[in-house]
Amino acid sequence: MRTTRLIASAIAGAALAMSTVTVATAEAPRTEYCSSTQGGLYFSPWGKATVLWEPKIRELVQKYDGTWDAIKPVSRVIGADGADLGITMPIGMQHDSIGLDGRVCYPGGFSITLKNGAHLRIDDGFAIRVMPCGAYARPVVNGVRATREVQLATCFAPDALASVAGIKEGGLGGSVRPWPFKVSQSLAGIINTILGERALTPGEPLFSLAPILKFTPFRAP
Repeated sequence: MRTTRLIASAIAGAALAMSTVTVATAEAPRTEYCSSTQGGLYFSPWGKATVLWEPKIRELVQKYDGTWDAIKPVSRVIGADGADLGITMPIGMQHDSIGLDGRVCYPGGFSITLKNGAHLRIDDGFAIRVMPCGAYARPVVNGVRATREVQLATCFAPDALASVAGIKEGGLGGSVRPWPFKVSQSLAGIINTILGERALTPGEPLFSLAPILKFTPFRAP
């Protein structure tokens, strides 16, 4: 009887030890870099924004057999010939928010993977700031996530103001004026390291952002 109790105690102890190890080694939930899935203060209730890569960026992707992917609610923009032209995403109070720190947060992200397995991935949101003007994220480069935000693109604040002023439905101008972004020092370093050669230079055109703001729910963005 005593032997039976000892065996039962040993089994229970082992089970407790295993469960303790499991809890101790489980990865803690990761906080998103720039989450705004609940929405909040924004320029308009509805809309969409389209990012179009500059021709040189598309050429580099083709040269190195790169493959794009998108992380919802971001989706890819595909040309008639099947080429990846950029990404698009819904914007507005239901999706995004302007934080007290001056960031406009966008959920989701995108990635590019080269044939040799090298990759750059943004999967926990990204942000745009007007001061200092640029696009920011916490990218994953070849499986290693940046511990701090990285400026991936630079921009000129007056371009942002001109763009927003011209795209409001019935507002000033009433047409989309693309907002240009350029390669940052950090992004050039990341891409050149991945490729093993100097392919990008800081200050080169990277993409143009064209947001369309909508104020009535029944009109197409």
